Amino acid sequence: MVCAAAEAAAGAKDFASLGLEFLAQDQSGIDFAQVPGLARTAIDVHGDWIAGPGWDGAADSRAVILRRCFYLPAPASQVAVVIRSWRNTHAFRVGDPLIRPAAPDATVVGGAAIDRAESRLTRDGRIALGAQPLWYRHGLVPGRALIFKGQIIAQGQTEGARAQVVFRDARGNQLPPPYPDTLATPAIPAFIDIPVHRAAYRFTLKVAPPPRAATLEIGFATWETGASLALTAAPEVLLDDDLRLANLADDADPGAEAFLPHLLARLGGAPAMVGGALAGSIRTYLDPARLAQVPTPLRSFIALRDGPDAPAWTGAALRLARRPAWTLPESVDWTADPFQSQAWRLAFQSLSWVAAAAESAERQVRDRAIAVAVSWSRANPWGQPADTLSLHPACMAMRLEALLSLLAIAAETDARAVEILGGEVLRHAFALAEILAQHTVAGSLLEVKVAAAVLAVGLVLPALPMARHWTGLATIALRSGVDALIDPGGVIVEPSYHRGLEILTLALVLLPVLSARPDLASLAGALDLRLAKAWAGLVALFEPDGTLPPFGDTPTHDDRSAWIERVAAAHPRPWMGRSAADQVERRGGPGPGASARSETLVHRRWADGPDWASFTADFSEQMRPQDHRDCTSFTFATGGLRWITEVGGSHSDSPGQHVAAARAHNVVIPDGREPTAGAGLSRAPFTVGAASVHLIDTDVHGPDYRHVRAFALLDDLSGLAVFDRFATRGRPLSLDGFLHLDPAVTVALDASGRVFGLWNDRRLHIVPHALAGQLGRVAVGRYSAGPQAPERGGASAPNPPPQSSPVLSYAITGGRSVAGGLLIAASPESLRRLVRVVEDEAFRRPLTE
Repeated sequence: MVCAAAEAAAGAKDFASLGLEFLAQDQSGIDFAQVPGLARTAIDVHGDWIAGPGWDGAADSRAVILRRCFYLPAPASQVAVVIRSWRNTHAFRVGDPLIRPAAPDATVVGGAAIDRAESRLTRDGRIALGAQPLWYRHGLVPGRALIFKGQIIAQGQTEGARAQVVFRDARGNQLPPPYPDTLATPAIPAFIDIPVHRAAYRFTLKVAPPPRAATLEIGFATWETGASLALTAAPEVLLDDDLRLANLADDADPGAEAFLPHLLARLGGAPAMVGGALAGSIRTYLDPARLAQVPTPLRSFIALRDGPDAPAWTGAALRLARRPAWTLPESVDWTADPFQSQAWRLAFQSLSWVAAAAESAERQVRDRAIAVAVSWSRANPWGQPADTLSLHPACMAMRLEALLSLLAIAAETDARAVEILGGEVLRHAFALAEILAQHTVAGSLLEVKVAAAVLAVGLVLPALPMARHWTGLATIALRSGVDALIDPGGVIVEPSYHRGLEILTLALVLLPVLSARPDLASLAGALDLRLAKAWAGLVALFEPDGTLPPFGDTPTHDDRSAWIERVAAAHPRPWMGRSAADQVERRGGPGPGASARSETLVHRRWADGPDWASFTADFSEQMRPQDHRDCTSFTFATGGLRWITEVGGSHSDSPGQHVAAARAHNVVIPDGREPTAGAGLSRAPFTVGAASVHLIDTDVHGPDYRHVRAFALLDDLSGLAVFDRFATRGRPLSLDGFLHLDPAVTVALDASGRVFGLWNDRRLHIVPHALAGQLGRVAVGRYSAGPQAPERGGASAPNPPPQSSPVLSYAITGGRSVAGGLLIAASPESLRRLVRVVEDEAFRRPLTE
């Protein structure tokens, strides 16, 4: 991609947009739920953002080589590629496009087969169908149909598929067929036929209920046994257009309190008195007993995660997002951003702090909280937010939970406020339910958060006409979300260890909520079994000083050890004690830890004093464009000091430009190429002298390279060697390696090329070494996670500048095979032991053969 000389946005990460459409042999387009290597974007179903040529810091660069690697799921055989302008200010040119197969399903690299058959890198989210129906259970809006939209992909000849239908009343009794617009056979009482005449067939089914129907069970199945049919994803579930939020929200409506009467009018309800209240009043649907038990899993999650730093509103002082106290004015400005912080704005707009204050025993504090919530509603007419960040689904989910709690407080004291807050609850629930119905955030932690908030509304306000529908959507989303985030083996499917701890925390908070629902008790039981393994695996990743290695996105957090202790105290489970005992046993000496993550190397030396040491390497799958390019990156601490760390973790306030890039991690890249989709595979470890050796084959560098990384770890973890070997076909190679040290470390480089890390009176020896090829440039610089956010007028305290850390870069060049790396030792004796290991033929052979 070549930009104009006058291009002003060359440094933008979203300079341009890349979109891909997948086509079968018969030209039918396929809407895969996901394509490994690509992301779902607002512009195209699958694609990615293209960074400008100056994004990597080269201010005068006008050209950049674009490379992407992605999985091509069957039966797709063609790809249409579209490149669009986005942030660019001038026209740009794209030349020499080429698309080619990257590798077969089983890649043989260095003698090891990286089998992709069961890998996440070959999962596109499809749901296989068989002769027995795959059932979904949905709640109904009285008298209204449900519309299902989806796609079926077929490989080979088929007689098509069917959707079996069962309606039940409010007591769960099956209503006898026939049902409107359904067919029947002697064996199948009610179904809708889905003909499949192409490789990919989009369908729309409108399922109308009979009288007294409260729930619908719809099951998708094939007509013949052995047919190769699959849903590309769970079908979208929609209501009639007149019950979509976009058609219910009235721009001319002066306030939220008019929303419920408007909804009832759409449903055909006439004004009536129910229990002394007008039918258009939210009070009709309030049950004091249920309101007294409003579930607040999202607020509980934040309290466990943040502990003493959780949002707090005391008097006029408001503390959010670990920022200093800010004085809340009497008349709240809902555009406020005193710290130029996205995290602060999200917390501010969530109203969670308002709901917490409303639980005060003091009537004056409760009244003030209700008044603040009402002022938010007045300042945010639907579709006209005071702060657009308030529309983020995470913020809306927290606010819905908060509004529900505030509704319970207002119901006791403030007749006017209860109607406003009730209208906001409905509008927020409509918006989030539509997000769930369209699978906008499917398979993410955000899906679970949104589902938890929507489920709370259905549980607390079951008399609402929409309650059953919302509860059904939330239940399905919770099941699919949990399955996507924690696999049956207890592995948390998330590259960030911090996000993994968030998933674990929210799952434990949700367990009692799920257990209380008969239709979710089985999910709670299955989740409990998975969490036992997930807990043990995550605890094993903690280092002896109580920190969690900062792989992946790692927002600032002071004490994750205290966080997990708070979780264990608030939600004790029998298997938590066993994990603690295992941790104590490991204090006996060094050795590999037991991690549930198969793509992780964990070695620890436990000690109560300053002699502890730890090593962690991660080579998990890089599946999404936004994933950190950190396959085979590592952290290292010895003598109680954390020398080698990761700076790729991003701050939510200052995400930075390069935190996901390879140069932000302790990895090596060939010929300046960023890694792409792929993973690593560890070979069986072996011993050389006083060290254990681990070899990891990867395919993240594309089909042009064969790559293996070797770690040699001294038994007492006083040192390690990290070497990489790249091979290609008949052309020169140039490798660039990066090693990031703790910000407290000073790095010195002498004339002989030796490198020293200095921390007070302690010294770390770092020796670059080439096995095949020539050692080139060795340099020391500083790396910052990102630029400081610019200040805006009226800021009372700016963001602290991002902390920079020293980074050692080294280069190795050579012919078609290049190998080399670093020896890292805490003492001259440890360095001598590492030299003997590196010179041993058993270590050199796999890196030079």
